[in-house]
Amino acid sequence: MVATDEKTIDQVLNRGVAEVLPSKEELKKLLASGKKIRLYLGVDPTGFELHLGHSLALRKLQQFADLGHEVILLLGTFTGMIGDPTGKDQARQPLTFDQIKQNMADYKRQAGKILDFSKVKIKYNHTWLAKLNFEDVVKLASHFTVQQMIERDMFQQRLKANKPIHLHEFFYPLMQGYDSVAMDVDLEIGGTDQTFNMLAGRTLMKKLKNKQKYVLTIPLLLGLDGRKMSKTCQNYISLTDSPKDVYGKTMRLNDELIISWFELLTNLPQSQLDQLDSDIKSGRLNPMEAKKRLAFDLTAWLHGQDEAERAQLEFEQVFQKNQLPQNLTVVKLPPGRYSLINLLKKLPSNLSSRQIKNLISQKAVKINQQPVTNPNQVITLDKTAAPIVVRLGKLLFFQIKTTHEA
Repeated sequence: MVATDEKTIDQVLNRGVAEVLPSKEELKKLLASGKKIRLYLGVDPTGFELHLGHSLALRKLQQFADLGHEVILLLGTFTGMIGDPTGKDQARQPLTFDQIKQNMADYKRQAGKILDFSKVKIKYNHTWLAKLNFEDVVKLASHFTVQQMIERDMFQQRLKANKPIHLHEFFYPLMQGYDSVAMDVDLEIGGTDQTFNMLAGRTLMKKLKNKQKYVLTIPLLLGLDGRKMSKTCQNYISLTDSPKDVYGKTMRLNDELIISWFELLTNLPQSQLDQLDSDIKSGRLNPMEAKKRLAFDLTAWLHGQDEAERAQLEFEQVFQKNQLPQNLTVVKLPPGRYSLINLLKKLPSNLSSRQIKNLISQKAVKINQQPVTNPNQVITLDKTAAPIVVRLGKLLFFQIKTTHEA
């Protein structure tokens, strides 16, 4: 049974939506007709983690599933090997099929925090793209011009910088466009950076099937520091992050992004969202209190109410009362004399040497609550002394215990 309630459809088509092409009114009319449509979201497994930026489109996909439509999560097991050139100032490094399989091994569990897979199908685009022969590819290419491809901003930037544009990069929108044809969809969902690729599918649907295909774009979620969310900038929250990290990282969010994160990542009613915005701007509400509410909601969404309560309690103890967290990561090391930098490298922090040095220079390393700023400072671990507590940055705490082996 397909839901046709006008208020619900308006909510789906407006909140967290950047644009609907060719027309939001036309898509609304189609949804209100009661016809069950087929739609999809494509994700290339070029990395092994999904983050909150990915969650926006996943949330929208689930909303359509809840309306009763046929929903597909498409994993780019073929397109991921080629690499989407969108937003890149140089060609992506090609991945092997084995790398793609390894990357997506945990995708279903991660996406399952948002998607109900009893309502959502998973498909893989190598099942049809790998079967195309050279004649098929030439026919697909005949529907586009070099001018259309070269006008894309990232290609223009490369031309100006005298950087190469590889011919295979023109094929990516053809492949993504053919996904729509192979699955015979009515709608595709994706980020605003995917508009060109999604419109390529609209072109092919019209040329090859004489069928209307709608495109719904999702705004990009800015990272914690206001830049594009990326692993390079270390300004993202992963769907696999622990409750403590989800809560703690959210508390680092720039104040000016609080309302947009509430709008895009929570189900807070619009009236309450407007009131929250007004209270922050007027000074009636401290931004930190708003962030604590956001952090709690995001942690509860990804890990449940109990974990959110524990994460909030620990944050208040550590950051507002300057106490140590309840559960420290214990590291056992043999007694001896260690330079600070070598001692920190032995901790399971997953930080690079450069990142550790940066934390030291930023006075963001503490031993027993005291800042340490000299990377060559000698730390003595005595088997008869009490354990020491090391703090790296805002979120990482370790208790070092000395073994009895010299």
